[in-house]
Amino acid sequence: MLPYLPKGVTMLMAILLVGNKISANDIVPDSPIQQAHHSLAAQQLNPQIIDLGDFYRGVEPKDFRQRTGAEYKPSYNEEPSIPAQCWIETGYGTQNACLYCHTNYLASIKHGNAYPLAEDQVLYSFPSPDLNKVLWRNTIFPGEVMERLEKAGIALPDINDIDYVRQDNWTPLYDRVRAKSRSGWINPDAGEFVLFPSLNPRHLFPEMQPDPTTGGTHGYVDQEGFVRDEHTRYTGWRAVNFFPYGIFSPLNGGVSGIYLRLPAAFMQEGGEFNLEICKKNLDLLERNIKNRSSSEKHYYGDAAAVPVEKGFFPVGAEFTHPLHYVDLNADGQAGEAVDGAADPGTPAYEFPGTRAKRIKEMRYMYKWKSVGIGDIDDNAHYDGVVIGNEGQGWIDNNVGWVLAGYIEDREGQLRPQTTEEMMQCLGCHGMVGNTIDSVWSFPRKLPGNLGWREMDYGGYDSTRPDRTKLMDYCHRGSDAGELGFFYRVVVGADLYGVMPDEIAQELKQYASEKSMLLNLKYDIDAIFDNKTLSNMLKDERKSHLLERQKVMRAFVEERAYLREDEESGNLYIKGSLFYPLESTMKKNIQLYRKIVLDQSFNLGKDVFGSENDYVPFTFRSDGSVKDASGRNIPVGEIIVSRPYDEEGVGITPTGIVAVNEDGEPVDAAGNPVDLEAHPEKVVGHISTGGTFEAIYNPILGDKPITRTRN
Repeated sequence: MLPYLPKGVTMLMAILLVGNKISANDIVPDSPIQQAHHSLAAQQLNPQIIDLGDFYRGVEPKDFRQRTGAEYKPSYNEEPSIPAQCWIETGYGTQNACLYCHTNYLASIKHGNAYPLAEDQVLYSFPSPDLNKVLWRNTIFPGEVMERLEKAGIALPDINDIDYVRQDNWTPLYDRVRAKSRSGWINPDAGEFVLFPSLNPRHLFPEMQPDPTTGGTHGYVDQEGFVRDEHTRYTGWRAVNFFPYGIFSPLNGGVSGIYLRLPAAFMQEGGEFNLEICKKNLDLLERNIKNRSSSEKHYYGDAAAVPVEKGFFPVGAEFTHPLHYVDLNADGQAGEAVDGAADPGTPAYEFPGTRAKRIKEMRYMYKWKSVGIGDIDDNAHYDGVVIGNEGQGWIDNNVGWVLAGYIEDREGQLRPQTTEEMMQCLGCHGMVGNTIDSVWSFPRKLPGNLGWREMDYGGYDSTRPDRTKLMDYCHRGSDAGELGFFYRVVVGADLYGVMPDEIAQELKQYASEKSMLLNLKYDIDAIFDNKTLSNMLKDERKSHLLERQKVMRAFVEERAYLREDEESGNLYIKGSLFYPLESTMKKNIQLYRKIVLDQSFNLGKDVFGSENDYVPFTFRSDGSVKDASGRNIPVGEIIVSRPYDEEGVGITPTGIVAVNEDGEPVDAAGNPVDLEAHPEKVVGHISTGGTFEAIYNPILGDKPITRTRN
């Protein structure tokens, strides 16, 4: 008898869950799975139908040790697409990171999204007994990572070893698998790197006049964000500069580059490259994705036959997403000024925005088929299987895109991700309420030409780390800016609830200066100390977090998180809230290198603190939390599971909204509320001082925050 059947699996799937790879011939003829399999095969890929039950059973991926340099550590996780953040304590509603995935707005307007998920802000409603366990062991038991490394005889690198992140692991791989291939989206002759993106890192030099190619030896990114080759020709790629969420930021150790390319027809007229056609189509795409009014029904030039599908990218769109380590020397220098590169033989330039030369991951998306709203709801997803290729690092997200990912092996070289690791990508680029056609970044592109340039995280300048050139933009649906809104609803200023020391220091200084006005009950240091909160009982922890929320909201209301520029009068986000201290940068590098050396990305990529036993208070009990057996978890102990009902579904309220005994959200009179019809009536809604927001709008607005109320 099989030990596990995923939720909702049909009898057909029960028959199929018997092997590591399932033949397409075993699938019902003309089923969506078979159709997708055949279509992907026609794209010159070699698709397999992969059994998701393998993760739960602990089946080792093929050739794992050979590919990674390490032993496989089973996760026994039936749904690794659910990230670790989903299990955190919400601070009695003060830490509502949930709304950054689980909202209804885009689905309600039918704009490239069909996942109304706001109800997931109400309960920890994981759908099976095993998913009510916290399965990300690297996050909740970080000491196990060091135990395994010590057993393997692997020493942790010195925390001052910064040269590691200044070594380029992108260019050597590109040279090996892409340099001699065509520039198309697929590279069939590259074996396991069949979908490694064609974006050439030697074309990413910053533009320097009067000779931006240095005699034709490299390409560059021009002033409009277009990637040009060593002959100054347009490659089709264009850099995108977007407003980040509280993830992939300099403070948490990972920063992004984003590059978009449309098919050749969108850049041509009469079969010839036409820059104006290219710009017009990209502008039209931006207006479409951002849901701005537009009368155009079709794209321009040779793409004139392609209709503009509301909220969707055209077939053939590509995104390349290198995820970099953070390096405080990396601020976009080139030539002799470079101090953010360690390899003398690599191209002499730095990425901007603290983006180190070494990348943690290379991520890639290709829009391989057209989909509409009716094609992408939760019924469109397959039960128990995923189409991809174990060993080539790609999967189909079931809603139009192929996702590919490459991550560091034990030696720091990029390798294809396992299917299990790729499921973490699917968690963000699959059934999520805040993406538009599975994409996060482009809807948050900065306005106009500010958004057509390298991702630079506020124009980071290593000589002036106290300043950014990033304005906050009015969040549609509130009177705050995007970052200001984040601070109002996420009391940890981080999706895990672990407030960075840099932000805590800024808030403590503000609270000290405003102590009489704020009338705080507790010591300011205690309010912002993540560790002391771990051992507090419920009432004490709650009151401390409410005090923190009071400070943060006053901080936002007063615009104290912004700095006024002396020359322009613009308000920019303070550098102290955006960039790490050197000590934080080094700590984050070392913590992530633990996971690289352990090759246990499937157990979680995020660990916290330098102590082996440090686990955030958001994963620790306040004495009132129950585990799956109904036992009260003593104060300070790690939350390893949560209660569930007779059907195996989680029943614990998040505390973000008030609920009745049946777990239904209620109004002030205790009456159940229909979340889709009247979310504003729920006790805990943002309009009444809470943090619940069912219709959060993730699309970045164009209007910057000013000193006066907008």
